[in-house]
Amino acid sequence: MKKKYLLIGLLSFFAFQSSVAQLPNGSIAPNFTLVDLNGTSHTLYDYLDAGQTVFIDFSAIWCGPCWTYHTSGALEDLYENHGPSGLPNVSPSTTNDAMVFFIEGDGSSVAQLNGGSGSQGDWVTGTPYPIICTDGNPNSTAVVNDYQIGYWPTVYQVCPDRTLTLCGQTASPYSLITACLPPPSYNNDARSFMNNSAASGCSSISPELSIQNYGLSNLTEVTIDVSLNGVLQYSTNLNQIWSNATNSYQPLNLSTLDIVDIVLDPVTGLVNSDLISIEVSLPNGVVDADPLNNQTISFAVDLGFDNAYWDGGLSITVAGDAQNSWYLKQVSNNLTIASGFGGVTGVTNTLGNLTFNECYTLQSINGANLAYTVTDAMGNTVLDGSASSVEDFDNFTTGDEMWTGINDNNLSAITVYPLPVNNKLYIDGEYENLRILDLLGKEVLESSYVKFIDVSNVNNGIYLLELKSSTKKYYKKIQIAK
Repeated sequence: MKKKYLLIGLLSFFAFQSSVAQLPNGSIAPNFTLVDLNGTSHTLYDYLDAGQTVFIDFSAIWCGPCWTYHTSGALEDLYENHGPSGLPNVSPSTTNDAMVFFIEGDGSSVAQLNGGSGSQGDWVTGTPYPIICTDGNPNSTAVVNDYQIGYWPTVYQVCPDRTLTLCGQTASPYSLITACLPPPSYNNDARSFMNNSAASGCSSISPELSIQNYGLSNLTEVTIDVSLNGVLQYSTNLNQIWSNATNSYQPLNLSTLDIVDIVLDPVTGLVNSDLISIEVSLPNGVVDADPLNNQTISFAVDLGFDNAYWDGGLSITVAGDAQNSWYLKQVSNNLTIASGFGGVTGVTNTLGNLTFNECYTLQSINGANLAYTVTDAMGNTVLDGSASSVEDFDNFTTGDEMWTGINDNNLSAITVYPLPVNNKLYIDGEYENLRILDLLGKEVLESSYVKFIDVSNVNNGIYLLELKSSTKKYYKKIQIAK
């Protein structure tokens, strides 16, 4: 698989896992307004705009690793010595450049946070920083969904520029603050980075990216150049954006640190290993004051296997553990047909058979060079590679006719004759079940083990013979001609 986006990530330990994956490093942290146990309301972006780096500990009251980190004192020290000046329990000599939140994300009650039933202990007593309960009074678990929490604990660091990093259960979180960019200092400064949900197709790609105003003046326009193999494909003067609120285009007008997501026109006529690069320049029509804070947007094209068998499920194997989360999506409608974490073997897609003549993409996050293999129902290996960055994509397409690209697949020493057949089809070899399928994948004959099967009542044409044992399959194209 070709690497699409280069963003380096770090994961913490885990206590549970689900089909949800954490936000990739470099994502924009969703804003929230939540009320702590003392009734104080907190808005994330207010702290970021004040220059504080925010650490958010998403945990569950029953989670052992969460309790171990909570009682380690790492976040307590961070808040007391570096938290916002004037807040409860913050030292008068604070550096005033950090903030900490503990969010019990599993919807447990305040009583459980205080050491009630099912809890690892008393999470409240002695905790100096705000504790957020998501039991619905007044906060809900919506913030957990917004942050795509896949396991407990998940600890994010959010820089003042609103980008987040999965920092894990570090013993010295304050040392990570130096990785954040300095605050905006120029009038005209635009940042650009690849959007974490970039569209990826099997014959074309519609790049998605985020534009942030890192300048002190409002951002009203930028120039976006898209190149293929070093040759400029098109240049766009972005000065308006689509508004769902008004159902119309509105003038671009971003305040300092505001961000907008952009979907660019598709790049078509691609072949494997084509290199697409994107450059954002000329904020407000002038030279970018700090072009070095732009992410280099460049990725290689991988169009993938182009004739996967569509009338059946997949066998999906992904190495690793919760550090390697993945999605398998149907590109035409962005439908997720399978998802999970590493450490799975032979799992199948959750929505049944694939779709005829469709494009699919495997999206791997924080892959850490862990291998994956996806095999179709015919035994074709349609994806085979390793995820090597925070977000990689690998594609395949299903065939536009039943038999294109399908090879015979030996179960053991199987002999099928005569071919073409007009009456009795003989099968020499060991198997358990037999099916004959038509061009649309519809079963026309079925039997347990026999030495021959009568096809005299089947219409002339091309069919697929499927033989199965408990662990293997055999497929062969046959022609019935009477």
